[in-house]
Amino acid sequence: MKPDTEQIENSVGNKKRIHQITLIAILVSCAAGLQMLESPLPRFLPWLKIGLANVITLYAIIRINSLTGIFIAALRTCLAAFILGSFLSPIHIISFSGAVMAAIVMAIIVHFLPKSSVCIVSIFGAIASNISQLLAVQIIFASNLSFLLHIAMIIWIGVPAGLIVGKITYELLRRT
Repeated sequence: MKPDTEQIENSVGNKKRIHQITLIAILVSCAAGLQMLESPLPRFLPWLKIGLANVITLYAIIRINSLTGIFIAALRTCLAAFILGSFLSPIHIISFSGAVMAAIVMAIIVHFLPKSSVCIVSIFGAIASNISQLLAVQIIFASNLSFLLHIAMIIWIGVPAGLIVGKITYELLRRT
């Protein structure tokens, strides 16, 4: 007895869905691993770091779609925070705000300016992440923090960090 066309289409659709879920799970795991790897590294200010996990977020935005990239950014911060024992703590909230804002900004740029280089998209994501984290720090801890002074530092740190993440993402995209 031959399977009918509908059964074959359902089987193919299920395999594609399973493949997509598996890919997202692998990307979330990789991004969370990168976030945890970077977490103990010293930095000038607690919320200013390179953001290596954004390599995976940007990769997902470009290779899969924007919503998946944003989902990966949100889920990886929760997974990393859960493993590190900081889930729903101020550190997690600051990290979450930066990751999601970076993903949103990168997704908007990729969508509306598709010819932008990966490095430019990444730089804007890094700066958006740092500004979002600074705002979260201000809201949670220090409402009288000198915002303009920190914005200058954010740009000086965000541009090289964005270039590093952009170059790594470019190589990842080129090789896959």
